[in-house]
Amino acid sequence: MTDVFTPLQTERLTLRTMTLDDAEDLAERRSDTTTAQYQAWRAPYPVERARELIAEVTSRPGPMPGHWYQLAVVRKRDGKVLGDVAIHLSNNGKTAEVGFTLHPWARGHHYATEATARMVDYAVFDLNVHRVEAMTHPGNLASVRVLDRIGFQAEGVLREAYWVDDEVMDDAIYGLLAREWRARRDQD
Repeated sequence: MTDVFTPLQTERLTLRTMTLDDAEDLAERRSDTTTAQYQAWRAPYPVERARELIAEVTSRPGPMPGHWYQLAVVRKRDGKVLGDVAIHLSNNGKTAEVGFTLHPWARGHHYATEATARMVDYAVFDLNVHRVEAMTHPGNLASVRVLDRIGFQAEGVLREAYWVDDEVMDDAIYGLLAREWRARRDQD
């Protein structure tokens, strides 16, 4: 399919549609046990599965209600793929859930904060959503810090609500209303 999604830009990053050329990188990132421990997949993550995911995502021209859309996070200064950021629109398109995954070597530089904040901008200002959500394991403190920096509010924990294969775990819910995000951006 022809790429019709216009890449999103930040000061240091480009968020672009993934291509099949990203499959090995995606499989490597998702195969890292420190990355997979809080996610909906198990390591190792086969490259064939990465290709299937990318093909499924890129079969759509951009974010659509009821589906996830994933973007590669690329560092501008050297073109290196640092990870990915994703958005899922509710069936009515009024709520977006965001997620992010970076290579271990790319963490600690606020790339996840920068990429996710840009995705929130896109959801609020371009897609006109009313609410943005993020969910993470309560023990994933690095992700919790990213969400806190962006302005998400902790809304609760769903106990034993998230399944990965035969293992169940808790799921912490974070929310951000569009009006809160607009007010925050007006202060910047």
